[in-house]
Amino acid sequence: MDIVTYEILRNGLYAAAREMKIAMMRTAGSPIVHSGGDASAAVFDSEMQLVAQGNDIPTMLGSAVISTKASVEAIGRDRLRPGDVIISNDVYLGGGNHQPDVQFTRPVFVDGDIIAFVMTRGHWTDIGGQAPGSYTAMTWDIFAEGVRIPPVLLYREDRPVEDVMTLVVQNTRDPSVRLLDIQAQYAGCFVGGRRIAAMARKHGVQALRDAMTRALDHSEQLMRAAIRAIPDGVYEAEDRVEPVAGPAGWPTAEIPIKVKVTKSGDSIHFDYAGTGPQTRGGINCPFSVTCNSTWFTVKAITDVSIPINQGCYRPVSIDAPQGSLVNCAFPASVVAGNTETSPRLIDLLLRALAPAVPERVVGQSNCGAFSGIFGGADPDAVRVRRTGRSFVGMIDPHAGGMGARADKDGVNGIRVYVGNAGSTAVELIEQTSPLTVEEWALVPDTGGAGEFRGGLTSRRLYRVEYEEATFTACGERGIHPPLGQFGGAPGSTFACEIRRGSGDPVRIPAKAGHEIVHRGDRVLMQPAGSGGYGDPRRRERQAILDDLRDGYVTPLALERDYGLASTEAQSLLREADLA
Repeated sequence: MDIVTYEILRNGLYAAAREMKIAMMRTAGSPIVHSGGDASAAVFDSEMQLVAQGNDIPTMLGSAVISTKASVEAIGRDRLRPGDVIISNDVYLGGGNHQPDVQFTRPVFVDGDIIAFVMTRGHWTDIGGQAPGSYTAMTWDIFAEGVRIPPVLLYREDRPVEDVMTLVVQNTRDPSVRLLDIQAQYAGCFVGGRRIAAMARKHGVQALRDAMTRALDHSEQLMRAAIRAIPDGVYEAEDRVEPVAGPAGWPTAEIPIKVKVTKSGDSIHFDYAGTGPQTRGGINCPFSVTCNSTWFTVKAITDVSIPINQGCYRPVSIDAPQGSLVNCAFPASVVAGNTETSPRLIDLLLRALAPAVPERVVGQSNCGAFSGIFGGADPDAVRVRRTGRSFVGMIDPHAGGMGARADKDGVNGIRVYVGNAGSTAVELIEQTSPLTVEEWALVPDTGGAGEFRGGLTSRRLYRVEYEEATFTACGERGIHPPLGQFGGAPGSTFACEIRRGSGDPVRIPAKAGHEIVHRGDRVLMQPAGSGGYGDPRRRERQAILDDLRDGYVTPLALERDYGLASTEAQSLLREADLA
């Protein structure tokens, strides 16, 4: 195959994946999908190898390497027909990452043969379970996290399987929104299937297959070359994950996480032996999530320009003890393992690999979705008539700090690592739910000091206008702050509180159950900050001055965090017009 045809086909596959996500976002019902972009799409070859993906949600796409194969094998490849769509969210039967992320898988037929598979995955704002929003970490087992959907056919020859459709949507709190999400994901698969089939008919089925194989092999070659540049050796790290803040009798001990990384030649092996056993509450990681976190880290420390597909993962091998926090067994609950524990694994791997690739690692980051979830009856009769929905659920992922880099400050107010969905727009929250956002701001001094400063976190303050609603917070780093690299200082920890009337605020742990809130209550959500990079005493004077002027650091930080003499601190304050 000539290089021009190959590049047309290769880029066409990535374009199809991007178009699939756009189709989903334009038609979805959940604001977290159509506004926040918490959805993904990908193309797989006929052997269910990931060959192209959008710039979407890493935790959805990496785990899809496992879940797509599991979905097809559960139904049976020989049973599939043109227009079939498989639905699945099950961690244990379908290889999923957590139950709110629901996958659709569609075979692409040309002349009676399957030439590819396309996949869409979206985060549904409710899938039933213990609390509205289906996101509480205080669950006894997987059954409390919402409806489990093993791989089953939801569409047969482009017609809905009505009994399955009814069973799924009626096990959620807002079935009309679920139906829109279903139709959006179906539309994404439909668009992707048409694009792939058109490419095959134009250039030939064999040419498309050859391009897919070549793309996988090429990414593998580039990845092996990048890994070869990392010094051979054994690199280790360990950390601790805080438990769920459950009732009396729940585990209270922190869970150790450990890794030993063996880099040899053009391959790299990760062994998580020594990590603690799975625990009560939704902070356990399915093996698909641990694989994804590991693959993500390898990609991040090598070369971001390598076209991402399953070929990138071939040089990487992973061992994780069965029944551990990083390879949990049925029926452990997992909802926050995907969004909170997973980023902690990435920070662990970056800590281990820092001596090998100091220029590629960052200070520890906020490490979580830090979701605030409200759910209850809408008291606004006008809005209910307009939307037809009496129940309103709102899930809002929050933006914290990203750790400082070897030559740059960290990034303020951003989602990091495997979850890159956006926070919900303030205007959309206030238009569609009984909430008012009274504050959205960066928080000074929450980025760790360093030669390069860690990124600041942000905070949101909501005024509740529900008469009564549930509020669930699910976060990370409520106890242990994100550490810096190579002498950088740690950032701030997670903070959440409910302010009721004139009483003292009620502090909410990072991993807790749900609380009841009422009209007039105010809820503060503030994710963790991030760690700095390098000795704070080496930070340039102009950078500190700029931080003062921008409000990123306070006058207290000059002596306390950066070790400035009192006279120099006063000089900076005068120059910044803060004296």
